[in-house]
Amino acid sequence: HPDVHKIVFELIDELAGACESDIFHVGMDEVFAIADPKCPRCGGKDPARIFADEVTRLREHLAKNNRTLWLWSDRLIDGKATKIGKWEASTNGTHGAVDLIPKDVVACDWHYEKAHATPEFFAEKGLRVLACPWKDSRVALDQLKMMQRLANSPQGDKALGMIQTTWVPLDDFMQAYQGKSEKKDAKGSAECFRTLFAAMRELKLKNAK
Repeated sequence: HPDVHKIVFELIDELAGACESDIFHVGMDEVFAIADPKCPRCGGKDPARIFADEVTRLREHLAKNNRTLWLWSDRLIDGKATKIGKWEASTNGTHGAVDLIPKDVVACDWHYEKAHATPEFFAEKGLRVLACPWKDSRVALDQLKMMQRLANSPQGDKALGMIQTTWVPLDDFMQAYQGKSEKKDAKGSAECFRTLFAAMRELKLKNAK
């Protein structure tokens, strides 16, 4: 709804300003309700165009204060063609937005059960990308290998690195990281974090030699 931006833009500016950040992550993952036939504003319109227009609108607002837009990448992936499915990719027509959004948008490419070869896809589309694991160390290490290959390719400038997600309360994550919690998701996320960053430190040492 167009009136939403009156609130959202002020909220973005306040949060980014308070954190002194030149990056703002706008989310936009798992968008299922879009271009509903009953909607008086967007019914019958192209979901990809609607999604891309909103990304662009947010990007342009952030750019006024020299801030970069990051977003979750799932709505930009064709879930049917890739067979990734409707959660980690799009099956409702938004994926075409990948060709319509500004190229300075950063794709946070989350996959938690399998390391899909999507970082290269985003680089080919001209977007910078970060691979984002959660609680499976094997997936995280496979994603790291993908990002390393991309970094060493002609499109290496598109490979920004890795983001370790948590998706549990911070206290649960810290308890698990300190070995004081057996909560499954928190423990998995902490183990993934530990494994991933150990591998990244090892790569850094090898490259230094």
